[in-house]
Amino acid sequence: MDDSLVNAATIAAQLGQAKSSIYRLAKIGVLPCYKAGPRQRGIRFDIAECRAALRRQTTQSQEEVRR
Repeated sequence: MDDSLVNAATIAAQLGQAKSSIYRLAKIGVLPCYKAGPRQRGIRFDIAECRAALRRQTTQSQEEVRR
């Protein structure tokens, strides 16, 4: 596994979000995540990819409000 991938608690702290929000955003496809573990049941996140995804989401939301 890549060392740059982190668990939900770490990404939540980095982004200032609740861990439950991180799981919810991953489930609906807003945050990119990777399956991890022997049975592929855990998920891991790349901090840079998550920050970029949230920036894109925020930009799209702002454009929708302007319309």
